[in-house]
Amino acid sequence: MNKKLILAAAAMLAGFAANASAANGNALTDCVDLGGNQEIVRSGGTQNFLLRDGAEHYLVGFRGDCASLPTTSKLEIITEGTANRLCATGTIVKTKRENCQVGKVESIDAEQFAARKKRAAR
Repeated sequence: MNKKLILAAAAMLAGFAANASAANGNALTDCVDLGGNQEIVRSGGTQNFLLRDGAEHYLVGFRGDCASLPTTSKLEIITEGTANRLCATGTIVKTKRENCQVGKVESIDAEQFAARKKRAAR
């Protein structure tokens, strides 16, 4: 196969991957101090949840499962001993039964949040 054709195809695939990533959200690279106006939507079973903090929206995913997430009545977000601090690494979500380690945090827009929230309600 022609090397130029292979390189062009690889560049196109990389572009599609970048567009898909942007459509799904942008990975959080820093820490965010959360305020008191939060909404948590359990949207991904034991894999992730949605978080609205004021006007900001996030998709929070776990390393592995958080088995108690769907049924817990209490949820705390803690990073290195600081409550209501959400970081890309080092954040723990405490439920009544377990501590779950956050594996990724994506910033999403309000429309994505609303669409995922609607799907979760079904």
